[in-house]
Amino acid sequence: MNKKKLITVDFDNTICIHDFPKIGEPLPLAFEVMKELQIAGHRLILWTCREGETLQSAIDFCKENGVEFVSHNTNTKEDAYIWPSSRKVLADIYIDDRNLGGFPGWEVVRKTILG
Repeated sequence: MNKKKLITVDFDNTICIHDFPKIGEPLPLAFEVMKELQIAGHRLILWTCREGETLQSAIDFCKENGVEFVSHNTNTKEDAYIWPSSRKVLADIYIDDRNLGGFPGWEVVRKTILG
C-alpha cells in the first residue's frame, strides 16, 4: 500500500486496554506503529465513543505518547464537505477492535499497511 491513506483509529481495546472511563495500558506496539504510519505520510483520525472529558483525556494521552491526530470523531476539514451531516467519519481504513474477527494486533496493522 504505497498510496497515503486516511486512517481512523479507535481508542479503547485498540490503542489501550479498555478501562473506561479511565485510560488503560497501551496495547503492545500501538504508539510505535501509529508513529510509523504518520512518518510514512498517512493521516490518522481518533474515532472513538469517548466524548467530552473522556475524549480529551484520550487525546492528551496520545499526544503525551507522541501521536497527534488530524481530527477527533469528525471528518477532517478537507473531507467535511463530502458528508457534512454524517456521523460516520470518512476514511480509507478503519482500525477498531469491533472489526469482523476482532482487532488483529498492531503487528498485523503494520504489515498490512506498511508492508
